[in-house]
Amino acid sequence: LVRSEGAIALAALLRDGMPILKELNLSFGEITEAAALVVAQAALEKPDMEKVLLNGNCLGEDGCEALRDMMDNMDRGDMLGSLSDDEGELDDEEDDASDEENGECEDIVKENGLKSEDGPDKSQSQAEVRTFLSSPTAEQLFQLKDMMSNIQQQVEASDPDKAAELLLKISLLYCEDPEDRTTVLETIDLVLKKLLSGSSLHSYRFLSTLLVMMGLLKGEGKVKKALLVPGQLLCLEHAVQQDYFSQHHASLLYTFLSRNSDALKPCGSAAERLSFALEKKCHTQQ
Repeated sequence: LVRSEGAIALAALLRDGMPILKELNLSFGEITEAAALVVAQAALEKPDMEKVLLNGNCLGEDGCEALRDMMDNMDRGDMLGSLSDDEGELDDEEDDASDEENGECEDIVKENGLKSEDGPDKSQSQAEVRTFLSSPTAEQLFQLKDMMSNIQQQVEASDPDKAAELLLKISLLYCEDPEDRTTVLETIDLVLKKLLSGSSLHSYRFLSTLLVMMGLLKGEGKVKKALLVPGQLLCLEHAVQQDYFSQHHASLLYTFLSRNSDALKPCGSAAERLSFALEKKCHTQQ
């Protein structure tokens, strides 16, 4: 089964290639509403695409209507196949069963982990950076202010699990002190610039893992939801406003956030600020 994470990975592949693809069939794959919308958005950008088949998935009545509306609004309603056999939204029991299986898109990307340096002669600075990446602390971060480029070099986009975990750990260091907050945000910028500047496949894999950790997407493998605090969402709000955070990346996050907003309610106004920043980015003319 493709499921939602696999569908997001396929949407990334659509963005990067397959220019002459005419039909996309992802029927009966336990794909949820938000993931189906992401796939449809990517398909709409392919000029030769004639048919998108998403029947038999788990969109629910509202999801089917949202998908039809999106296609109709783009004057491509005829591209969407029938949704008559939709299975409805996944219930908790089905979600739990999915959690026990490895995501199908694990086969799409080989995960390599953080880069390691071969040989016994590792410099002190490299060792310090690797220690920080393993378990970031505020004290370490401020000591490494002059080695930010080394931090960026050690982040590997091909391991989305570790990358998303690292981002959330660094964003936990967000604080009200202006100088310290600036250091945290600069580090977030360096990390995300590296993670989002590569292929759509790597960036979408990273963002889908981040969505799982944020509780906005049901995980299909070992990745579990993290306990979020407002500072982490404020770091993302900052990131969304930067040039490296593209409109289609913002659209991916906003599609899930707008349909699962209750998951971030404990973070209060920080969740509202992130949602507003994402919506604004999605509607910015580029």
